[in-house]
Amino acid sequence: MRTLLALLFATLAARAACISVPSDRIVARDLAGAVLIFQGLDPETQVGFAPMPGTQRILAGHELTVFARRHSVVVSPGSMVPDLCVQREAHVISRDEMKAALLAAVGIADADVELMEFTSQALPPGRLEFRRAALHQPPPSAPESPVIWRGRLIYDGQHSVIVWAKVRITVERQILIAAEEIPAGTVVRAEQIKMTGSRQFPFSAQSMDSSELAIGKAARRCIPAGQRIVAGALEEPKEVARGERVHVRVIDGLATLSFEGVAESAGKKGESVLVHNPASGHNFRAVIEEKGKVVVRPTPAS
Repeated sequence: MRTLLALLFATLAARAACISVPSDRIVARDLAGAVLIFQGLDPETQVGFAPMPGTQRILAGHELTVFARRHSVVVSPGSMVPDLCVQREAHVISRDEMKAALLAAVGIADADVELMEFTSQALPPGRLEFRRAALHQPPPSAPESPVIWRGRLIYDGQHSVIVWAKVRITVERQILIAAEEIPAGTVVRAEQIKMTGSRQFPFSAQSMDSSELAIGKAARRCIPAGQRIVAGALEEPKEVARGERVHVRVIDGLATLSFEGVAESAGKKGESVLVHNPASGHNFRAVIEEKGKVVVRPTPAS
């Protein structure tokens, strides 16, 4: 009776203490510590497939006995091999592991990567991979805001599981900012801009790093004082600005009429703008020839 109870307790203990295996295949060396007869096998002999991460597999004792005999291991009559619980080896990713993977993915030597939170579940051994395309961006007005970066842990060569990290990534950079408010459409002057040092998110729209790149360009929209200036906020200035006086030529065959008008809209060379004739009070469309000059060519009557 005591022998039966001992065997029962041994079986239950084997089930309770799951054996962790490091790969997707169970080999003899994984079981040798729990089943002595497996010490007589080549350590790399494959016994079966490991369960998926987070699950367990029970290897029946009688099946293990048959397996051992099939591989020429002598099993004494009456010997009892216990059932074995097997699971995938898993561990919680350490802060150092995660930080190293993130730094490698950023790839900028002077970047400051602050790791705030990250995946906490136990995962199988593998390789962490983060791609820059999956990195969320902070608002342009708050480049030091934390963002979520999703990546994956690749294990067994072809399988992967999603991981994530909440990070704050910044670099110290010299950026160009507006020294004063620059209204939309204004051609930027040297005194309206200045360079300053600032912590910036490294992968957002590139800030201009030279005042020469901005001077003479026109603001696409209003740029408030203190706001950084990015290339997308500026454009080549228009040849005609709204409210500007323009020289108008009206060409009709061999006849040419010239006078001064006021542009009611803005545009670039080759574009059509609305022009006001102060003398007649009428508005008309004209095509921009060059800076401050427009032309009207009446359409011939059909």
